[in-house]
Amino acid sequence: MNVPRWLPLPTFLFVLFLAQGCGLFNGITYYDSTTFKNLTENKAEVASLYETFTGDAVDSNSIRSVRLKLSKMYEYEKGKGAKNQETFRQIEIIQEAFHRNVNERLQQGRWSEVHMKNKLEFISDAFDIAIATEALKNKNE
Repeated sequence: MNVPRWLPLPTFLFVLFLAQGCGLFNGITYYDSTTFKNLTENKAEVASLYETFTGDAVDSNSIRSVRLKLSKMYEYEKGKGAKNQETFRQIEIIQEAFHRNVNERLQQGRWSEVHMKNKLEFISDAFDIAIATEALKNKNE
């Protein structure tokens, strides 16, 4: 790409990066209150379910319900298209961690309080990243 002689290189690069950051090349994804609501509600539900993993019984109905909600949330985000790839990738990471944790609980038995808190902290952090990402999106559509 040739830089016009009248435009200094640092200024040209700044304008180029600014334009790319504004989405002129990639498109802008806007804040979606449904996404924000889904993330915050599902975070609370996952946390509530994880707290039961220290007990002897496993509530398979709750596990099924959370799996379904995470799947719906993923499909909703994926349906927004390629511009929303970062968000649905974050939700994919949450789903993978959830499935891995549930399978571990089902195969290895009840969790200790410390183990539950560690797993809860990790998945809560994953939710928090997705929530913060959504909150930072452009709200002026």
